[in-house]
Order: sequence, then structure tokens, then C-alpha cells
Amino acid sequence: VLCHIRFPLMKSSELVDSVQTLDIMVEDVLCRQYLLEAFNYQILPFRQHAMQSPRTAVRSDAPHSCVAVLDNFVYLVGGQQLQYRSGEGAVDACYRYDPHLNRWLRIQAMQESRIQFQLNVLRGMVYATGGRNRSGSLASVER
Repeated sequence: VLCHIRFPLMKSSELVDSVQTLDIMVEDVLCRQYLLEAFNYQILPFRQHAMQSPRTAVRSDAPHSCVAVLDNFVYLVGGQQLQYRSGEGAVDACYRYDPHLNRWLRIQAMQESRIQFQLNVLRGMVYATGGRNRSGSLASVER
């Protein structure tokens, strides 16, 4: 397939100004279908959750983390730098976003790096439960 559109990274204006004018987008049936799918994805943001496919997957080197909200602060915890099912690339970093100051603050790291874990709020505390890292599955909880 000659055409490949990265939907989430392109704005609808870029699709109109740069992509739809390419000869291949006009001539190739599959490319036209991809373009239409990309237009729909961009102009219907509240339906994007129902339009997920391999073409809409996030392509990023940024860490993929767990998120929780407590007392109007957003907590971004753990996750992974690289996507390996083995737990390789798991991180222990924790951040708190303060919407009043519009600023992220790095807070104390977890004791263990974690991916594929649960982050929950209970009785005014944030808990990281289970998950995995390069050592394997974790049967622990951190607060």
C-alpha cells in the first residue's frame, strides 16, 4: 500500500491542504478510503473512541502512564518508555499536575517501575496495584 495516513497526528486542515491534493489520493481507491476515514476521525472528535483501528494508534516515544485525579490534581504515574510486553522499559516516575498553576511537578518515584497496573484513589490516597516490570508480574501495592 503506497499511502499511509497517521490520523491522530494530522489536523483536518492538513488533510485538506496537503494530503487530498496529492495525485495518489485522487487516483488510488484505497487511499481515498483512508482519506475519508481520516476526515471523519478529525471532524468527529467525540466519536473517535468508536473509530479506533491500527491507523489511529498513538505513535509516540513518550511514556504511556496511568492517570488518576485526587483533589483536583492529576497524577501521572509509571508506565513505559518502550512498548515491550516483557516489562522492559517500565518507569517509576510520578508527576502531579496543578491546574491552578498550570504546572507539572515531579513527585516521589514509585519503589518499583510498573507497566500494565491499576492506579486508583481510595480514601484520599493514590494506589498503584500490580502490573509488571522486567522482573515479571508484580503482586504488590504502593501508596
